[in-house]
Amino acid sequence: MAEMNNPPNDLFESLVLFLLKILINAMRFNNKLFFAAIIGLFILGLSACADHFNAKKEIRTHCVPGTEPVRKVLFIGIDGLRTDALQTANTPGMDSLVQQAYVCWNTDRGPYTVSVPGWSSILHGVWPEKHGLTENSFRKNKYKDFPDLFTLAKQFKPTLSVATLSHWDDFLKITSNEDYAQRYTSDKALYYAALDKIMGCCPDMMTLHFDDTDHSGHAYGFSPNVPEYISAIEQTDIYVEGLMDAIHYREITYSEEWMVVLTTDHGGEGTGHGGQDELPQTRKVWSIVRIPALNSPVQQPQANSVDLLPTMLNWMGIATENIASLDGIKIF
Repeated sequence: MAEMNNPPNDLFESLVLFLLKILINAMRFNNKLFFAAIIGLFILGLSACADHFNAKKEIRTHCVPGTEPVRKVLFIGIDGLRTDALQTANTPGMDSLVQQAYVCWNTDRGPYTVSVPGWSSILHGVWPEKHGLTENSFRKNKYKDFPDLFTLAKQFKPTLSVATLSHWDDFLKITSNEDYAQRYTSDKALYYAALDKIMGCCPDMMTLHFDDTDHSGHAYGFSPNVPEYISAIEQTDIYVEGLMDAIHYREITYSEEWMVVLTTDHGGEGTGHGGQDELPQTRKVWSIVRIPALNSPVQQPQANSVDLLPTMLNWMGIATENIASLDGIKIF
């Protein structure tokens, strides 16, 4: 989730006040200035609206059945889950995933430790200097130059079915070209909807965004010593375990092979996480990449969040060596 809403930009406020002054004076003395001020305020208004959630644009309600007979990808994003808190909590679901996964407890999520830059780096495979986002705002995004996971996947495999389900509206704005995209009012509702999709239309690639851990961190503190935060992590793990039960069923019944990727966008300190680039408990996160062929964990001493996108594309048979713009490299 966002580090609460950012205060208005000082420059933006100054421009609005300047134009309002011109408008007031122009109404008295100068028609040309009047119209210029009106146009300026209109343009600024459009800019201010750029971050507003547009349900008509972002929501897609038709889940298209998957076309890939064997390999699938499930990406599970758990917002604001600090590494040492995850290691402290009782998480049998994620622990079982680790036994079949490439695991890193020292994953660099990059600078600008709020959610929009974090998830953008992960799901576009490039750092903020390329995707252009350094705060919880989409106004300066360069998504057209550096496409997201689904857009890249469909460039190479246009018939793929892809879906996003999120407890945070803005997560839906980070990817595009989904066949199904929906927001939910709780992690619980998201969980049941995800189960329904996995056992029903079963898209080839799905991204999920759970938000309760971040809510708890902001309310009580991002720390392994905060019971409420640990409880939120353990509840999310119950959802992960249920999702994995469904995936195991599909792997056994339909001979599918699922890559399941779990990670977070930031940790935290106190009840916040913004402006904490230098704090390892905030910037250095964790990543789990589960594939069915592994029988024991492969521990990685370090990794980068931008490596997850090329790893997922590679699993779907898409050669990322042909995508020169990526900052990440496939993990295996």
